Amino acid sequence: MFTCVWMELVMQGCSKAWEFMGFIMEKEQAYANAAEFYENAWLFASGSDQAVGYKLAFNYLKASRFVDAIDICHKVLAVNPKYPRIKKDILDKARASIRI
Repeated sequence: MFTCVWMELVMQGCSKAWEFMGFIMEKEQAYANAAEFYENAWLFASGSDQAVGYKLAFNYLKASRFVDAIDICHKVLAVNPKYPRIKKDILDKARASIRI
């Protein structure tokens, strides 16, 4: 049953389906896989869903993809400069990790 529903949502290009799979991978601490699912959610949302952008940047950070995390943070902050915690939680940490 789950597979049929999942495939139907994917075929429709549903951002929420990709986001849900990213959430599952994130809970399993498979951050690289979670980032792939969140990338698709971000693309299907046309880069406008700031919550997905935050989750994508977070998983990039956890997967040691610091430059990608910084890039997504800048895109989220361009839309909403006061987006809660993204600068402190992700952007600053990613920048510090690159400098080391």
